[in-house]
Amino acid sequence: MKNILHKLTIPKAIQLLTVAAPTALVIALTGCVSHGYDKETATGANLRDSSGRITATQKKLEDTMGSLNELVNNTRPDLRPQYQKFSGNVDELASMAKSVEEHVSAMASKGKVYFAQWDQQLGSIQNEGLRNRGETRETEVASEFTNIERQYVETSMAFKPLMSDLRDVQKYLGTDLTQGGISSVKETVIKANAEASKVKESVNSLAAKFNSLGVSLSWAAVPPK
Repeated sequence: MKNILHKLTIPKAIQLLTVAAPTALVIALTGCVSHGYDKETATGANLRDSSGRITATQKKLEDTMGSLNELVNNTRPDLRPQYQKFSGNVDELASMAKSVEEHVSAMASKGKVYFAQWDQQLGSIQNEGLRNRGETRETEVASEFTNIERQYVETSMAFKPLMSDLRDVQKYLGTDLTQGGISSVKETVIKANAEASKVKESVNSLAAKFNSLGVSLSWAAVPPK
């Protein structure tokens, strides 16, 4: 189990997908039975919250690409309103993506404490059969956490060049908002659309996995999304 826990840290080398820093969750065992299911449900709620944030970011990406394509392919006599809509979407997308990154990172830190407490509780169980089944269950859940982390990193890395292209188009047109400027960015826009299509598929899968694991860690019935 210890070999799994060190993997539950989200890398910070990516500017992606703002919440308060994680609070300590460790409760010392003093002979009383602590309610581990409360921590499990809190972890599940964090996972479902991450899923919602990722889905919202995906929607903002769609809005951003829509406003960009409208600007480039359906230009109006006055380009400023179209550009301002696109530029605002880019700024909001970057902010939402950063919020997701920080939230997922905080969730991973809390997850490490959650698994540490789970280890501690299992160690206090005298029935060997129950303890072994608990260890198996813990390993399964930790493996799912690790798989989600891996997919999150992959999605983040795919998002990075797309966000870079969107920022470049935003800056370029902010300087040269003319028909000539529009023509100059069309090749980059085509590339961004291809990147966005791949990112969308990955993000949808990632949000579903966050939600699924979150539901599985809740003692209360959670309606499917």
